[in-house]
Amino acid sequence: MNSSTMKAMQNVSGTVMDEDLVAREEKWHDDNFGNDVRDKVKKYRSVLVPSDKLWKRTVLSHITTSTVLLDYGCGTGSGLIDIASGISRGFGIDISGVRLNKAKQVATERHINNVEFQYMDAMNTTFEDEMFDVVYGGGILHHLDLEKSLLEIKRILKTSGVALFYEPLGTNMLINMYRKMTPEARTIDEQPLRVKDIKLIKSIFSEVEIKYCCFLPLLAVPFRKCGIFGVLLSALGFVDKLLLAKYSPFRWLAWQCIIALKK
Repeated sequence: MNSSTMKAMQNVSGTVMDEDLVAREEKWHDDNFGNDVRDKVKKYRSVLVPSDKLWKRTVLSHITTSTVLLDYGCGTGSGLIDIASGISRGFGIDISGVRLNKAKQVATERHINNVEFQYMDAMNTTFEDEMFDVVYGGGILHHLDLEKSLLEIKRILKTSGVALFYEPLGTNMLINMYRKMTPEARTIDEQPLRVKDIKLIKSIFSEVEIKYCCFLPLLAVPFRKCGIFGVLLSALGFVDKLLLAKYSPFRWLAWQCIIALKK
């Protein structure tokens, strides 16, 4: 069997494809650590404040001082470090050595000794079965082979546990057009969640709860430096909750979603 045939077979199995994906993601996140490649989209993130707060409340509502938690794609570890005092033990994994070094440095400086950060492929972790009470991640699933990552999360999650994710959606045509106009702000492997991805998630986990966030608040972006920004954002956010309700046909206009999964 020649090398080209072997490589083709490996591609079918996903082995080489996984390795290439991980290598590309690792290089991009290492190379762009501390750079301003996402400055163009920063103005839009200003309207995510209510959604970000909801995400943080969601995570905090599922942790106790006995919780063993995994930050799945931890980056610089700020999220895990901030909640370390409220859990029993925490692990953070990432494929960016540069970001992990920063996480370890901050944890040391703040004398946090119940968390540890490890270089690890999120789709192929080395953790034991049913190890975690909570697995959570912000903006990570859409960087991965979704099916493989979901099956891995299910494997390492306790039967009584919950997996929580805050992810971008790829179901709004206008937002997708903007993404194509700003390719430098993201990796080539990123794929915000589509309808078929939501269906895949529901086929793997028995309990799936999704909250759709941030469509109308995008209208407040031009006013982000004005005194009325806060009031406008709150008003648009209130209407947004009604527009993006669980079974509303308009939910696919949302920019972000918060997902809770149970086995």
